[in-house]
Amino acid sequence: MSAALEPYIQRLDAVLQDKNPFTDALSEVEKKTGVSKRNLALGGIAVTLIWLCVGIGSSLVCSIVCFIYPAYKSFKAVESPQGDDDKQWLTYWIVYSTFNILEYFADLILFWIPLYDLLKCLFLVWCMWPIENNGSVIVYNTLLRPFLLKNEAKIDAKLSKVSGQVNKYVSDAKKEKSTDCDSALIPLL
Repeated sequence: MSAALEPYIQRLDAVLQDKNPFTDALSEVEKKTGVSKRNLALGGIAVTLIWLCVGIGSSLVCSIVCFIYPAYKSFKAVESPQGDDDKQWLTYWIVYSTFNILEYFADLILFWIPLYDLLKCLFLVWCMWPIENNGSVIVYNTLLRPFLLKNEAKIDAKLSKVSGQVNKYVSDAKKEKSTDCDSALIPLL
């Protein structure tokens, strides 16, 4: 192994020692095949990267990798007594949702970029990578936070206006439903 990759391999080995359903399944496969958990994990990573490069179902693979894992880690963060991991995953979800909104509007252009799903997946993995200054921290602090702070009052005003209108529509719908129910019961009596 290259010396540059050694810290990542050691971290992978440490993660594979954790007790969870994924590592339990890897242990079972290791027992049956004789292939180490490390090699199984690296093989899974290689297959995922190849799948993302080929393109067939790559959007689904990217969504699974960049949504399911962070969703589970967010659940773990909410359930843990520490608060530092909550901020990490909230920051990831702010970046992820902003990225998805931008991607929706730029889809016709992004479609033509070769290996786009691989690049997207690599970007989002960088955003969730468990280091202090991962991609989501950098994107949030350099792009999103300044924009949101600058426009916070305008955004709050628009949200308040929309919330008021939605609450009015809901209230009107409840009144109308109540009136309709009362008028439907009168002929029955």
